[in-house]
Order: sequence, then C-alpha cells, then structure tokens
Amino acid sequence: MSGWYLQRVSIEGFRGINNEGAPLVLKLKPDCVNSISAPNGVGKTSIFDAIVYAITGRIPKLEDLPAAEKGPSYYLNRFHSGGVGTVALTLEPAAGGAEVTITVQRDAAGARTVSASNGADGDAILADINREFVLLDGKTFQDFIDFSPQKRGRSFAGLLGLKRYSALRQGLASLANTKAFNNHFGVAAKEATQNSATVTAQRARANIKEAYTALVADEYDPAEAERTMLAKAHSALHGVELLRPICEGRTFEEIDPSACVDAAKTAEGGEAREQLAKILRDQTSWIDAAKTAPSEEDAGRLIELADARDTALQVTQGDLFHQLYGLSETILADDSWADKCVCPACDRLDTNSVLNHVRRKLADFEAVEAASANLVQEWTERGWNQLEDLERLGRRPEEVAHLAEAKDIGVKGTLDGTRARAVTEWLKTLTDRADAKVAELTDSKLALEKSLPDKLTAVVEKAEAARRLQTNLSDLRAAMKVYSAVGAELARIARVKTFLDAASSSFASSESATSARRLIAIEPVTRTIFAAIMFTDVVPALKKRVGSEDLSISLAQFWTLPDISAQAVLSESYRNAFAISVYLAAASLYGVGAKFLILDDVTSSLDSGHQFHLMNVIKGQFARPGVPSGPQVVLLSHDTVLEKLFNTNANEGEWWHQCIQGTARTAVLPQSGAIHKVRDATHAFLDTGNTDDAAPRIRQYLEFKLEEVISKVGVPVPIAIAFNDDKHMAKNLIDAIKAAVDLHDAARRLVLEPAQITGLGTAVATIVSNYLSHWSTGQTHAFTAPSLKGVMQAIESFASCFQFEHPAGSGQYRYYRSLSQKF
Repeated sequence: MSGWYLQRVSIEGFRGINNEGAPLVLKLKPDCVNSISAPNGVGKTSIFDAIVYAITGRIPKLEDLPAAEKGPSYYLNRFHSGGVGTVALTLEPAAGGAEVTITVQRDAAGARTVSASNGADGDAILADINREFVLLDGKTFQDFIDFSPQKRGRSFAGLLGLKRYSALRQGLASLANTKAFNNHFGVAAKEATQNSATVTAQRARANIKEAYTALVADEYDPAEAERTMLAKAHSALHGVELLRPICEGRTFEEIDPSACVDAAKTAEGGEAREQLAKILRDQTSWIDAAKTAPSEEDAGRLIELADARDTALQVTQGDLFHQLYGLSETILADDSWADKCVCPACDRLDTNSVLNHVRRKLADFEAVEAASANLVQEWTERGWNQLEDLERLGRRPEEVAHLAEAKDIGVKGTLDGTRARAVTEWLKTLTDRADAKVAELTDSKLALEKSLPDKLTAVVEKAEAARRLQTNLSDLRAAMKVYSAVGAELARIARVKTFLDAASSSFASSESATSARRLIAIEPVTRTIFAAIMFTDVVPALKKRVGSEDLSISLAQFWTLPDISAQAVLSESYRNAFAISVYLAAASLYGVGAKFLILDDVTSSLDSGHQFHLMNVIKGQFARPGVPSGPQVVLLSHDTVLEKLFNTNANEGEWWHQCIQGTARTAVLPQSGAIHKVRDATHAFLDTGNTDDAAPRIRQYLEFKLEEVISKVGVPVPIAIAFNDDKHMAKNLIDAIKAAVDLHDAARRLVLEPAQITGLGTAVATIVSNYLSHWSTGQTHAFTAPSLKGVMQAIESFASCFQFEHPAGSGQYRYYRSLSQKF
C-alpha cells in the first residue's frame, strides 16, 4: 500500500458524541491543512479518541484507569440509547483510486467489529495506518521527553518506521532471557532427572561389580565388552552340573535365578535350602538399600543448604508476594505504564521509583531461587529422592514415611531446615536398622550353611548373585536410556538457546545500526523545524548508543553552552517544541501507510507567537499543499487565538477550517450549516414541552446569531470577549452590538431604519429578561416552552434588525455591509 488520506470522519454514540440518528460528519480535504475548533467540553477530544480507537482498537487513557474506575465502560456515550458506538473513516488512496470507508463499531460488552466498503480489508488498512506519528496529542510529546531512554528509544523506533523490527528485537531478547528460557523448557527439572539417572547408574555399576565377582569369582573389568562379561557369567552358572539343564539354550539374561534355587532345593530335598535362598535374597535387598543412603557428610550438607534457603526466604514475604512483585514488575516495565513512581497495585505516588523497589524485592526472591537450585542439586545428586527401598524395608507400619513425604519437596527445592533435620535423623534410624538387619541375616545364613552341604550352598549363592547381576544390568540400561534421552533433549534446548542468543545479538546490532542511520537523517530536520518554531540559540540533539535501544535527548547548544541536559534546563514550551520537531521530522522522512497526521491540542504550552510559528512550519514546510509530498494535517484546538488564525488562513485558501458546537448529552455538530439543525431541533423540543434539552440549544443558537451579526456588519468587539467562554458570553456580545449601534446613532451615521432600532430594543429586552437573566444564574427550571419559543422568535427578530430586503419585493434578505453602509 502506498498511503491513505483522510476524507471524512463520521461518529455516533462514542465518548462525548451522542448524535443519535444523526452522526457527526466532518469532511476533510487532502489538499488542505485542516483545522477544527471547539470550546472546552464540546467534543473535540472525543473526535480524537474516536479516531484513535478506530485505528488502534483502544483508548489508552481509559484502559489505564484503575479497575475500580471501569474505564472500558466509558467508550460509549452514556446518553445514546442504542448501546453501540460507531466510527467511520473514509480514506482516499494516495496513489489514486476509489475511496474506502472503514466502519468500526463497539458494543456495550466491548466487542469490536470492523467492516469496509468495496470489498477492502479494513483490518489490514487500519494496521497500515497505525503509526506513532499519526495520532498525536500534548501528552505524547510530554511523554517523549519524560520517558526513560530505553522507552523513548522503543517509541522512536516507531517514528523511524522500525516498529516491527523493534518489537521483534524485544521479542528475541525476551526469548533469549536465560531465566525465562529455562523456566519455559523446564531445564531445572530435566537436569534433576538426569542427575537422578546418573546416581542410579553409579549404584548399578557398583552392584554389578560385586555380583559379577560373587558369581564368576574374578575381578570385574569395566572396560571389558558387555558380551564377554555376560558370556563369563553364563559360563559360571553353566559350569554347575545341577544348573546346566536350566542354562542350556538360554542367554545369561534368559536364565531364571528362581529356577536355579528350586533346582538346588529339589536336590537337597528339604526346607532349609529354601530358607537359605530367602535369607540371601533378603540380605541382598537390605545391603543394596543401605548402599543408597547418603553419608553423614551429605546429611550435614543438606541441612546447611536448607538452612541457607530458610535464611534467604525470611527476607521475603512468601510466594504470594513473589507473584505480586513479579506481576508489578511486568506492569511497571511495560511501555504503557509511564510513571514508574506510581504503584500499580494501589495507585499511590511515591517519591522514588516503584519499579526499582519491586526489582530489589525480586532480587531477594532470586536469592531464594538460587538457594533452592543448590538444594535441588544436592537432593538429586546424592540420591535423597531414591531411598524408597530403604524406607520400605526399615519403616514400621505405625511410623511416618518422612522420605516419601519429602521426595517431591526436595526435587522442587522447597525443603526447609526443620524437615531436613527430620529427614536426616530418620535416615540415620533406617540405616541403623539396616545394619542390624544385615547382621541378623548374616548370622542366620551362617547357621543354615553349617547344616547344608557346601556345594549346594554355593549353588544358591551363585543363583542369587546372578539375580543381582541381571537386576542391576537392567537398572543400568534403564538409567542410561533416561540419561541419554534427557541429555539429547537438553542438548536440543541448548542449541535453541545458542541460536536465540546469536539471533538476538545479531538482530539487536542490525536494528541499532539501522536506527542510528535514520537518526542521522532525522536530526538536522529536527533542528531546522525547532529553529523555525522557537527562533532561539538552542540546538536540540538526539543520541543513540551503539547496540542499545536507549535514545538520549540533549542540547548540542544552549546559547553559549555546549552539551547540556534537555530535561534539566528546558521549560515546558521548549520541551514541547523539541518533541514536536522530532515527530514532524520523522513523519516527513518515514511516513508510509498513513499520509495524514491528527494533532490534538498540541500547542497549549506555547505562547501565541510560537503557536503562530508552528502553524507557519506546518503550513509552509511540512504539510500539503505547501509541500506537495508532505502529509495531510488535521489540527484540533480549543484555543480562541488559534481559531482566529485558522479563520484567517481559511480565507487565504489551501486551509479548511470548521467549528463544532454541542453537548455530550444531545449532539455535536459542525457550526457551518449545522446551526439550522440546532434551530429546528430546538423548535421540535419546545413543541413537545422538553425545555431541559431546548434551553442549552437556545444558548448555542443565540451565540451563533450574535457572532453572525458581529461578523457580517463589522461590529468591533473588546478583546476580553475573545477569552470569555462562560455563560455571560451572549450578554457581552449583546452589549458590544448595542454599544456600536448607540455610537453610530449618536454620530447620525446609523443605517438601521427607525422600526429596526425599535425592534432591536424589544428583541434585546426579551432575550435578556426572559432568558439570559435566568440562564446566567442557573435557574433553568423557570423556563416554560412558550416563553422559550418567544426567545427563539426574539433571536430571529434581533438578527433581522441588521438585514434589508434585496432586491426589493423579492422576499430575500441580506445583512447591511456595516452599521453605516447598506451595500
């Protein structure tokens, strides 16, 4: 897409614009500078909000309100009965072609719908024109100055046309964040699983060595091929005459040790052999279980680490506060939360950065996490989570299974000092029982062996050794399989992390370099615009550190001083001019999708002279048609001085100016042509006796007709009236007109006819006594429909006193040229 101009805006039922059944329609001209004026509270900012919502899908000032304020419920006009807000933007392709009207609606539930004419993709067009420099208000410029360097840099990326690149850079940096990355992939849990597999494999290897020696009567060589080792084990069993039938035709791992024991039992012909086999099995189980127990040194280390975690945890306030601080940091660090000194939880303003405070609190939790990680490593590497067999053998039915209960806690790293001591004491009890049981079984074994032939005793021992060898070989293979699978997964994860680190670093460098190049182009244009607005020896400067997102602002020259902090010395007006210059420079160089800018009340901090300079910059150096390749500009303002400037420019051509009047309760209408709608609507209300809605419209109609008279016949008005926007405005205008009439009458130069002079006095008396005297004191309850109809007639009569029929007999009336001239 090559860009869009804004031709028309239609709004109904949105924010301060009710207009039920008759949308506010503002026609704009792509080849003119467009301006819209309105008194405070009429609906100017609602127009801006409506366009913001249509393009972006949200109004930040409402969404950022505390939840209790229910900001999203204020999108729609509260007086509109339809419960739906509608905003329609008519756009003209800059390259030519048919116009497209995009209609955006929001219902009371907050649902948003977008439709477009001519089969166009409304969402795609809105996304194309959604740029940082399209919708600008005074707050935008203030934020640009007050932002942190990083946030300013991210905002600046949008001005440079690099918004998507900046977002991608932030996304890559977020993905490459080690802590978040590891949490997402569960690296700690996988490493714990791998550690457990390592411990299991180590124990299995030790047991294999012992079982092999007992079976083969030879030293175990770990370097020996497994096939050779299994062949020797098979040979050891096959060499026993009694067991040969069981071994023939089977591999070592297919031999059933229980069948070997049964064969020995049958050969012996007694129960003693079976009892010996059971003792040997029980002895093996107890010995193997006892071997898994960590040492006393390991127990002391576990307690030490658990105590260290407890100490770190005492500084924090528990997991709920961890969640609170984590969420608070996410909110505070987000670009949409401008003031880092305001707490997102309670909306209180602090003198110091709440974000820094939250991060200090989170650092305490990070210390807990580090201590927990150490605890997990100790728990898994020393096999504390693999003591099920020992506890099963040594625990009595009425006793608590401390190790089983602590297993998951230990893997999670949340074992406290009290539980660690309970676990280690319990382990000592179990190992003592294991030692005693092994000794008891050894004595029983020796006693039985004395009563049995040596040869058969050896057969049973070999059979049990074979059982141990088979079991531990199986355990070793399973452990190695887990170790390999988890290791492969961790390796894949590590490759992803390496890629993300490299991609994040590479993309950050490229984005930073591109941003720096565009910054070089923007800075001289910024300085030119700033100089044309402020006319002073102050030179703004923009600095971006290589490889960083940070954008710093400063003053290259502050009269005679070089390199001065902009934020420290600039007044509000200079700050505003600085930001405006940056945005206009960026828009002039890198405007793509939208070929228009909407500026809402951006001159409030500038005095009249600098406002005039800014308008000249926009008109002559920036906007269409003064700069044919420039953007279309739409200015929204309530400043009466600017309105006079807008009117002057409009008279010179190449400028399109409109005024709006109305209220949020009734309707907002363009003043040009709309005054007849106000008159007709007022009569309609009075015909039904609705004085509440009619009374404020009468004031609007009265002020328009008074201003029309002043403008048409050239009545001089005191300058103070231009700045008076309260309910006494109409009375001041009447006084100014009456004073001018009296002056011309005294000088015998008044062109009005005697009947008109008399009618003027009568109309003024009706308007003042029957309306303004009540309105100015707020006594609107005194109005009746007939009395207000009389006021409307008096307003018409007042205006007609300054008109004459032309041509005579035609029934058409026109205003006198002045109070002293007919034509």
